[in-house]
Amino acid sequence: MNATTWLKPKLRIGFLSGIRHAVPYAEILADLPDVELVGVAEEPQSPAWMKEDSAKAAAAVGITYFDSLGPLLDANAVDALIVCSEPTRHAALAARALAAGLHVLVDKPIGTSRADIDQLVRAEEAAVGTLSVINRLHSPAVQRLRRWIDAGTMGLPLHVDVEWFASGAHFATSVERPELVVDPSLSGGGELLNFLLYPVDYIRFLTGLEVVEVHCEASTLFGTLHEENGVEDCAIVSLLLQNGVTATVTLGRVPAAPGLGPVSSSIRILGSHGNASSDDDKPQVSRYDSAGGVAALPIGGPSSVAILRIMLKQYVQDLQSGSTPGYGISDAAASLAIIEAAYESVVQGQPVTVASYG
Repeated sequence: MNATTWLKPKLRIGFLSGIRHAVPYAEILADLPDVELVGVAEEPQSPAWMKEDSAKAAAAVGITYFDSLGPLLDANAVDALIVCSEPTRHAALAARALAAGLHVLVDKPIGTSRADIDQLVRAEEAAVGTLSVINRLHSPAVQRLRRWIDAGTMGLPLHVDVEWFASGAHFATSVERPELVVDPSLSGGGELLNFLLYPVDYIRFLTGLEVVEVHCEASTLFGTLHEENGVEDCAIVSLLLQNGVTATVTLGRVPAAPGLGPVSSSIRILGSHGNASSDDDKPQVSRYDSAGGVAALPIGGPSSVAILRIMLKQYVQDLQSGSTPGYGISDAAASLAIIEAAYESVVQGQPVTVASYG
């Protein structure tokens, strides 16, 4: 370790609300030597269960809980804040953090409406800190696909097919409270809003093209809670991109996803001179026992953890080096506009043109 590294101050990170995903994010960050976790704060007017859940999240990782946002909205005490509230509060909390002069990382989705994006665009224009969003573009499999495309090994990517599934078997452990996903007053929508951004991010990243039209069919096939709350748990989405390139997405929260962790995702690209496919849980080691059992262990752990670890480490390195983290408001706005068009297509029963935000 050289003298410059030794003297570099730690990046002080706090959490605005801790009711959704704060614990796994904090556990990863706590292992990084150049990070100091400051605490979790909840708004005084929040319901009692939110305060209790945020306090539990702080206790789970051994950091301070604050019953107001003030101590963390202090640029003298904190460098960056991660917004881990329910999705319908993401934009408002992120705007407050930006106004306080801090860097902000927002859990996905960045917001639930066009008004949320407008608010954040205005907040970022006046901010000294950066705004970024949790994403999966650091997936080693996706990065490898992109390098192959850039090298011309499969020609022009002309069609992309993505499957994205969350396993209902992990619902009780991967989602802190079901209402954070199925209650529209908290989630903003169903699994389309919760998940479609990941496949859309992959497709935009791999092709370098924007989505111009969406046709979506959605249904509630498996989830009783989804049905009770009137939100979809599965969807098929057809996308028309620039230059006539096409893509399809199949997503949902299903009883058993075909992966090795809470979520699984696979991609197939049809190119003008070849094709390629990937699985976020591969490479993996397979083990066969004498009783006929088979176990598969992905290298680096399940994709839900491995990709997040890479993304958060890169985020810290970017802020420490003075670089702007990737995946900003423009990427998040593009994904949310496509999700909005998908919901509108479900209502209209026909393809819908994507109305870009901003």
